[in-house]
Amino acid sequence: MNFRKSSRREDPTIDLMPLIDIVFLLLIFFLITTSFSQNQDTQLTVKLPQGVSGKDIGQGDRVILVVTDNGEVAFEGNVDVKGDSLDARLKYLKENHPDAKVMLRGDTAASHGRVVEILDTAKSMGFPEVNMIIRKKKN
Repeated sequence: MNFRKSSRREDPTIDLMPLIDIVFLLLIFFLITTSFSQNQDTQLTVKLPQGVSGKDIGQGDRVILVVTDNGEVAFEGNVDVKGDSLDARLKYLKENHPDAKVMLRGDTAASHGRVVEILDTAKSMGFPEVNMIIRKKKN
């Protein structure tokens, strides 16, 4: 009687193909979700008027009022503003962030009357300065 096993003992191996597949799938997932999150932070597209004068107002809390070509107003910036109407949002901003810088970014096709109305509303809420954002003319 022969009690010895005739088969050879094989070394255990780990199959790396499923691991590589998962790593590539995760890489693709993170690349796609990163590009989506960057697209969400983009600003509204408005055509800014050009000017030769202007200065940089520096950093800090800022709220940008964007006036689109059809007169709608959107809020951008690094300060949260709550409320349903323009007046309510500006009042909330003044109460909670009194030192916030208010900037107005209006489209060239926006009505001059609408831009002045928004400027007047911001000034009447007690903001000492409301700055206009323009595009520098090329020399």
